[in-house]
Order: sequence, then C-alpha cells, then structure tokens
Amino acid sequence: MTYESTATLEELATRIRAAKTIVCTSHEKPDGDAMGSVLALVRALSPSHEMHAWLMGSVPPPMQSMQGGTPCHNIAGPDDIPVFEPDLVIVLDTGAWSQIKPMAEWLRDRHDRVIGVDHHASGDDVASVRYVDASAASCTMLVLELLDALQIEPSIEVADALFAGLATDTGWFRQANADAAAFAAAARLLAIGVEKDRLYRVIEETARPSRLALHARALASVEWIRDGRVAIMRLAQKDFDETDGRRSDVTGLVNAPLVVDGVEMAALLIEEKDGGVKASLRSKPPAEPGGPFMDVRAITGQLGGGGHVHASGAKLSCTLAEGAAKIDHAIDSVEL
Repeated sequence: MTYESTATLEELATRIRAAKTIVCTSHEKPDGDAMGSVLALVRALSPSHEMHAWLMGSVPPPMQSMQGGTPCHNIAGPDDIPVFEPDLVIVLDTGAWSQIKPMAEWLRDRHDRVIGVDHHASGDDVASVRYVDASAASCTMLVLELLDALQIEPSIEVADALFAGLATDTGWFRQANADAAAFAAAARLLAIGVEKDRLYRVIEETARPSRLALHARALASVEWIRDGRVAIMRLAQKDFDETDGRRSDVTGLVNAPLVVDGVEMAALLIEEKDGGVKASLRSKPPAEPGGPFMDVRAITGQLGGGGHVHASGAKLSCTLAEGAAKIDHAIDSVEL
C-alpha cells in the first residue's frame, strides 16, 4: 500500500470535535517525540474531552520524567488494555503494526474509530484515516498544526511536550531534519515560555553510572567497514547484565561514531532478551548541498524496517554477527 495522507488536519479536527472519549497512544517504548505527541494532545484536549493516554511497552526513565502529573496507562500486552470503548483512538508517531503489537488486535477490531498522525514515510493501514507528512521534523510539529486546526492555543504544559518531541527528534536541532520549519515551530513554543535548558536536563542528563560502562563496551566493539565509512557497534545481553545497564541507557549512542571524520553511517546492533537483534542506523547529511549520502531508510527497508533517510531501524531474526553481515550486504544497493 502507499502510505500517505487520506485526510486533512481539518478533517481530523472534525472527528476529534465529535468525540467525547479519546485514547491517545503511540509506538512501543516511546521516545521523546512519541511521548511528547501523546502528552501534548491529551493535555490540550482534556478541558473539553475525556482523555486517556496509553503507552505501550517499557517507558524509559527520561520519558517518565516528562509525564509530570498527566496520568498514563502502561500496556505491556493485550491483558493490560482496559475494558473500555472510546469514541476515538488517535495513534501518533507511527503507522506500523510492528510497532504497536501490544494493542494491534484491539486496534484492528476498532479500525473505523482509529485516526493517525505521523511523520514517517512508511507504514500500514493502522488508522482508518490518517495525516502523514514525512517532511515534518517531528510528529509534535504535526500535533501543533492539528491544535491550530482545532483553534486551541497551546498552554505552557502543552508547549513543553511539543518542544520535547521536536528537540529530541532533531538531536536538539543538530540533525539534518532541523530545517527552517522546525526552528520556526521551536521559536513559537519558546515564546510561550518553554525553558529549553530545564527540559534538556530532565530528558538528557538523568543517566546512571552504568550508562557510561555500557557505552564504553559499545565503543570498544566498533567495527570499521567500507574503508572506514561505516561503523558498526554491538551490544550483547551479557553487556547489559554485567554493567547493570538498561535498554534506555543506549539512547543516542548510535550517533557516537559519526563524530569521526570520513564516517558516513553508524549502526548499533543490540541483542534482544527474547532473541533476535534490534538494529539502529544513523547517517550524516551530504557534505555539500545535493551531494551523496547514505540513505539508511533504504538500507533498513531491505531488512523489514523503516524510518527516515538519516535515522532508521529494523528488527532482525539473527545473531549479532549475522546482523552486521546483513547490514553490510544491504549497503551494496546504496550508493555513497
């Protein structure tokens, strides 16, 4: 199927106005953009609707710190879904069945009540109607546009969540997707009163010492391939066990090798507890406007994953060594 918009934001706003009870959710293990999108919409609509924030999978500590006083229900599996029939379900920052497994069947049974807002270029028919804009730096940018369509001016609590999503999905405005539109949205949110330094501390500076130990192991594992243009790091389950590290401790780690001159792409392979490998890929923007770069979305697309051209991922049914070989092979189809 072609993953694209099937409705305008104004049409989604009409659906939202007509609903009384609404569930907002996003992909498993929510990152800053997923968490920010859910929190912003729940906070903005709470004065006029009965709102429910449902988060799938484990929620990393930095994302929990964003929650504040906003109630969120955690769903690890189908048994955790409340016996409840909302008028509307809004799925944010994803449109892929593979990323919403704990609620997949529940959502399929209520497909006509599911709407989606996403900024990824690939996805499935999760929502009956959806708005997709892959040019947006974050899903929270689209949530801000949706609030405009609803004629709701963001409060400071809403602005905080929107800014957090935008900042984290652009690497705090260092990545290539931090374009003029992203900075314009950031300026608007800052004018509302967002304290960016406080948010950075809350989200990015709350690690335990084990995070450094885990990072040291990953960096020590770096394998340089493709004449040094690609760096692949690996973390086995024993690395987490021996350092007391958490999965949330590796957030942002995949970007570390990109500081090296000549490196165009970095990959972090993590052995999953239940088997298989989670692969995260990042690449640099072209050195010159219009120049060549490594499209990691094209690479992960061959492995059953997806994402953005400079940030993408996939889940692989293999060992760490086999995962590295799969990525190396997939690179063959991507010209640098």
